[in-house]
Amino acid sequence: MATQFGFLSKLEFLQDWASVLLAGLNPAIIHNLEKYHVLKKVHYLSSVEDVSGDYLEFGVFTGSSFCHSIRCCRKLAYLNKKNLNTKFYGFDSFSGFGTLSDDDKHPFYTDENFETSLKAVEQRAKRAAKNDIEFKLVPGFFNESLKGGALEFGIERSRIIFIDSDTYSSANDALTFCAPTVQEGTFIVLDDYFSYRGSESRGVARAFNEFVAQCNIKVRQVFSYGMGGVVYIVSEKKQ
Repeated sequence: MATQFGFLSKLEFLQDWASVLLAGLNPAIIHNLEKYHVLKKVHYLSSVEDVSGDYLEFGVFTGSSFCHSIRCCRKLAYLNKKNLNTKFYGFDSFSGFGTLSDDDKHPFYTDENFETSLKAVEQRAKRAAKNDIEFKLVPGFFNESLKGGALEFGIERSRIIFIDSDTYSSANDALTFCAPTVQEGTFIVLDDYFSYRGSESRGVARAFNEFVAQCNIKVRQVFSYGMGGVVYIVSEKKQ
């Protein structure tokens, strides 16, 4: 390697500078920047592939990803004017996780880390939407707020599904809600796919694997990002 790159390989101060910069950078910043990038990608791809439907986000927190997706949708309307017909739905308790089962417990998933303000998120989303995009924020724990099903909200098809709810029970509630809406071309973003030490029998990974089997669909992994996020696309929905 040194002979290929010559003197550049000997500039240890550049390597040290890059290492110090990355080592000191907050992992949340790296994760969020990569997440924003991948959301831009799925909005772009669903635009050029002419995938219609709604945007569904589960685990809105402060609204950063939700608002970024609204902006991406608006900015890419020049590629596909149908983008402006996309309705944005954000689901969150806005008060943390509540009581977790033993199987869902995780050292980082606590109410203290994830409690936020519904009013603040609504104001933030309004600024991003600029009267071009229709959005709705739905407060409540998923086992209550989602039990009426997608049709109760008038959601027939999903264009992009973003699961950022961390635990198996919440991800399972969210994906069960989404099941009737998925179509060929639906993008599914899973923000915490490798939590619980990479176990496929816990967390979002378990919920997603069960969802794929129960919906009788085929999926393909498209991207990975950040500190454990992945993106799938529904490549086939069997009858």
